[in-house]
Amino acid sequence: MHIEVPLAHERRDELLGQRWRTLNDNRPWQVHSLRVPRQYTTGHYRCWLESSSIGDIGVSEQYGDAVEGVVGLKRAAERRTVVHIMRSGGLSLTEAGRTVQVPPGTLCVRDAQVPREFAYRPGSRARVLLLPSEHLTATGLDRLPSLTLISQKAPEARLLLGQLHLIRETRADLSPAGVRAAQQSVLQLLAGALMARGISADSALRPSLRTAARDCVEARLLDPQLSPAEIARTLSVSVRTLHRAFADVDESLMAYARRRRLERAREELVTMDGRYTVSSVAARWHFADVSHFSRAFKRQFGETPSSLAR
Repeated sequence: MHIEVPLAHERRDELLGQRWRTLNDNRPWQVHSLRVPRQYTTGHYRCWLESSSIGDIGVSEQYGDAVEGVVGLKRAAERRTVVHIMRSGGLSLTEAGRTVQVPPGTLCVRDAQVPREFAYRPGSRARVLLLPSEHLTATGLDRLPSLTLISQKAPEARLLLGQLHLIRETRADLSPAGVRAAQQSVLQLLAGALMARGISADSALRPSLRTAARDCVEARLLDPQLSPAEIARTLSVSVRTLHRAFADVDESLMAYARRRRLERAREELVTMDGRYTVSSVAARWHFADVSHFSRAFKRQFGETPSSLAR
């Protein structure tokens, strides 16, 4: 199926929207509006769409020129998940002023209900899956991501892509039981990729989550109950989400807390001019004993705390 719209048409965006809705009639599609970027004024906008299904999973092969708009199934009775498998061009998704780039070679899994602005680059080609979210949660996932990016080079993603290719080759000859099995295989492989690559942590939000977690640590350095569970509860995320937010940086959250406690302890030893003993400083900053504190202090600063407490 093809769409072609003359770019010089005075109502080109309205015409594009009409043709897109006709093309996707009776599908729970998530596109609210479509427009061609203003800089394109001559020639034609062209795209093609080839649709199929694997049981309840809608599958479309898409290729098109530059286009932008808004997506989101906010009023849908059934929650759905969208998977973009980018092959060429590229896609950007913007929510609340934050833009995430989806380059070729990336698998993007997102909640279809969340409204987002989108923009496809010229020559973008992608395979798009649209599936009921409950099918994914039925595989054992405890929480679906708002948006997750996974490299197509990841082993789990490669398995998924290989299975989709095989199903595409054999779909016409599959029995109903075979189709059901194919659907389950896709769901299980997608769930495996999400579990392995950070299901709970929206990768695009990890920097802001790390900042919030460190701020929480700073405010509670003197709190003896400071722990990942307490910080996660304060930030309304799971402990798993919190740990995954720090998985791609060199310093874990509790390593950060330990370092900051050592730095604050050193400040006290330097500025208090011998008024605090090493043991009192160690206890104040929640180190198990003086020897433990001294070893950690020397590893961090190359000197002993006793050398500063005189």
